Amino acid sequence: MSHERIELHGWDAQARAWHGPDEMAFSLRGCRDLLHKLQEVPGSWYGRLRAHAPGEMPLHIRASVHDLGDAGLAVLDIEGSPGGPMEIILVVPAQRRAKLRQDLAFEFVSFLRFVEGPESLGVEIAVHDYVERVLHEGGDPATLIFTVETLSITPDAHLPLSQQAEKLAASMIAWMAAKDGHGTEAGAACEPDRCRC
Repeated sequence: MSHERIELHGWDAQARAWHGPDEMAFSLRGCRDLLHKLQEVPGSWYGRLRAHAPGEMPLHIRASVHDLGDAGLAVLDIEGSPGGPMEIILVVPAQRRAKLRQDLAFEFVSFLRFVEGPESLGVEIAVHDYVERVLHEGGDPATLIFTVETLSITPDAHLPLSQQAEKLAASMIAWMAAKDGHGTEAGAACEPDRCRC
């Protein structure tokens, strides 16, 4: 399954700043179950992901995934955590960039404001302007992933949550590509590993 370049852009809630872009290698390793679940639904999926960090208790993550037509949106939260969700992911596939809504950055920030409540005060403009600029930059169209940490994450949860966010983003890319008629053999590329989706 061939993919265009994938750029990962991340918002750090504690530093209140963007990092990246980092080039992400496309891999569906460990995502077979999640990808099959996504392929069974027309536009939205809600469920649980389970992550294992060596020497730590399993981490149960609630997830929701939505195909918005021009992009994909996912919300991740750790069961029992106070406040809003832990991480929001916006995936903009290269094949859909030509049909992006003009106001996607504004709508994304509005959604963040809605789910974060007072936690997001003061960051809206920084998030909006960055997403808007990246979405409308020229050059060869890459698949774009924006991950926004909405709360400061404890160090023991950070790595497993980041791993699950990356797996979820890769699964969303394959799911939307198959729906768009690009790379329908996505499910065949999956390989199991220690961390189950």
